[in-house]
Formats: sequence, structure tokens, C-alpha cells
Amino acid sequence: MIGLLHGEMIKLRTTRTALGFAALVLLLVLASVLLQALLGDPATLDDKRQVVTVAGLGGTIPAVLIIFGVVGATGEHRHGTITSTFLIAPDRVRATAAKLLAYFATGVIVAVLVQAIALAIGLPLIAGDPGPDLGGSDILALFLGGAASCGLAAALGVAVGALISHQVAAVVGTLAYLFILEPIVSAVSGDVSSYTVGSTMSAVAGIDFSDSLDPLPAGLVLAAWALVVGTAAVLADRSRDVN
Repeated sequence: MIGLLHGEMIKLRTTRTALGFAALVLLLVLASVLLQALLGDPATLDDKRQVVTVAGLGGTIPAVLIIFGVVGATGEHRHGTITSTFLIAPDRVRATAAKLLAYFATGVIVAVLVQAIALAIGLPLIAGDPGPDLGGSDILALFLGGAASCGLAAALGVAVGALISHQVAAVVGTLAYLFILEPIVSAVSGDVSSYTVGSTMSAVAGIDFSDSLDPLPAGLVLAAWALVVGTAAVLADRSRDVN
């Protein structure tokens, strides 16, 4: 298992896709910090957490990392490298689990690095704003919540991509779920929307919407989403023919 995980991490370090998504995450977070700090009026702790969170404006960054995971998993089918992957690791359960863990770890690493940059830029910009300042516990919560949200989002994306191997269908389906279906669910029932993927990703990262769960239960729900879809992906991979 360690060898498979190491191999997946090497793939991530040597592909332009991973670097491209990391750059996109950084740019989006910087834009979010600057826009909210310079144009907004953060006066409460929640406002100030929103300015500097790695989740970005409206929790967009975990959504980007879900797509990162989807593209990474479906890319193997698209480019035909899935065959060599399963030849090296005939146990498809272990191969899929290694990819899930690798993308989870990558999401965590990206979140920690980008969160540090967001704080370095954002805190000086909001230092003179009225209201209480962010304390050490607030900053620690931002790091932990952002890492959990982004790591689980990337792993969930891999699970979706392993389950739906066609890249375009998986990406379009994921975007449609996040930005069309979830808003409809939210409009119909706020209680149900608290348990959706998008809502839990934002809640884990510390973004407080009116119907959000607390970060810990939201993290458990998001982990359950990843576990359920990941299990379905493993079962699908075990019975899927690859060429």
C-alpha cells in the first residue's frame, strides 16, 4: 500500500494538471482575500474569518478541489494509463484507496500552504477594521477546517471520477450537482441542504451560512459522503473492464 501511495504522489508531483489546479486555488483565494478585505466591511469574527479562509468566497475552493479529484481519476481512463495502473496493482481496491489517500493528502497540503498565504496577506489588511481581532484559536480552526474541507473534497472528487469514468460526464455532472441541484435543494428545504456536499464543505472550513451545521458534524457528514461514494467507486472498479 505504501508503494502505491508513493506512486500516486509521484504522479501528482509530475503532472501539469496538479500544478495548474494549485495555481488556480492560490489565485482564487488571493482574489477572495483582496476583494473582501478592500471592498468589504468585516466587523465581526465571522466576517473576518470569511475574509481569510482558504475556502474562498462562498466556499468555492473545495468545489475546485472536487473537480481536481474528478479530473485526476478520470484522466487515467481518458489517457489509457488505468490499464498499467491495474497491472502494477491487480488489487483494484488498494489501487483506488491509494489514489483517494494521495488526493486527500494533496488537498490538505495545498490548503495549509494557501491558508498561510491568505493569512499573511489578509490579516494586515483587516487589522485596522472595527470589532474583535482573530485570535490564535481562530487561526488554528481556519487551518484545521480548511485542511479537512479541501482534503475531503479532493478525495470525494477522486471517488466520483472513479465511479463515473467518462471525464466530461463526471465533470459536468459534478458541476451540475454543486451549482444547480444543491441550490434547488436549499430553496426547497434548508434542513436538507445542511447535509449536502457543498454546504458541509463550507461549514467544515468555517463559513457560517444560516442553515449550516457546526464544523465537526459537518466534517463527519462530508467524510460519510466520501466514504459512500468511494465504496461505490471501489465496487464499480472491481467489475469494470479496462482496455
